Amino acid sequence: MNKFIQIRMIPAAFLGVLLCAVGLFWPESEYKRPLTVAVNIWPGSERLVMACDSTNNNGLRINLVEMSWSTAVLTAFRKHVADAAVVTLDELIRLEADGAKPRAVVILGVSKGSDAIMGHAGYRGLWDTHRKPWGVDATLEHAVPLTMQSLRGKHIGVELRSSSEYLLRHALTANGMSFEDVEVVPLNLAETEAAFKEGGIDAVVTADPWCTRLRDKGATVIYDSGKMDLELSRVLVVREDVLRAYPRELRSLVSSCLGSNSRVVENGHGLDATLRREGLTVEQWQKALQKIHLPDAAENRRLFKQKTGGLEECLKKISMEMLQMGLLPREVDVSGLFTSEFLEAKP
Repeated sequence: MNKFIQIRMIPAAFLGVLLCAVGLFWPESEYKRPLTVAVNIWPGSERLVMACDSTNNNGLRINLVEMSWSTAVLTAFRKHVADAAVVTLDELIRLEADGAKPRAVVILGVSKGSDAIMGHAGYRGLWDTHRKPWGVDATLEHAVPLTMQSLRGKHIGVELRSSSEYLLRHALTANGMSFEDVEVVPLNLAETEAAFKEGGIDAVVTADPWCTRLRDKGATVIYDSGKMDLELSRVLVVREDVLRAYPRELRSLVSSCLGSNSRVVENGHGLDATLRREGLTVEQWQKALQKIHLPDAAENRRLFKQKTGGLEECLKKISMEMLQMGLLPREVDVSGLFTSEFLEAKP
């Protein structure tokens, strides 16, 4: 190699060493994974599903994980598989008791009959002892009206450690009964429809969309969330550490959820994907929405802030009832379980 070529290679070699040195000390760009939201099937959650799509279209990244039953959502949240989740208020309290540090950021929907205890229609006999479908070949002479009292000793399918168990215990208490008065059959929500139709079970605790489908097939509502206040509201909860990590995503998600998406959900237009996911016809969708109240931004702010009749008062009531029912290991302080930060208008 001649001297001229060697001299020309010196600057290039020096530049290469310099670039390597810069690369070693240059700070690595921190990867920020998408905000992961776990949601189960429920008509009132659909505006959140639409909001996730809308937020992603705005350049922010959100992963939506759909699950068929409540306890799967709770497990995903507890194990940090999901950063956020849709849960009922009693499930929010359970998560806090388990040390998951959930914080509610928006009320998605208030169940006004969308959760129910359902039995076989008409009169049901109490005479059979061979576990035939309850009431088969029964006569009015040996039959009783279908009420909570008529469920004594009967087999009830229910998803334990979820809002379904809370609803069942609430209904039993309201009728002077306890969990020991019925035979509990553990089922998740997605199994309730099939178990009910097979006839080997007397009643199920279920929620929409299964509730609406069963009712259209002749099932009778024995007790539902219409007899309750805010207690079976669904809220979007976020882990405490996630609130600071994803403020833009959360603000966009809540804003979109409470904005135009609410009107889209309510009027039922352009919902082909939603109807497929829920397994409902347009007519059934409209029936299901009649059993859900969807609070807007103003009502959310009011419920989050007011002391009397607001979210905090309701959570205190539920916590006390759950403690009395033996559903909590200890008393839970509910005052810090929600934040209205993402409900406020942008500064």
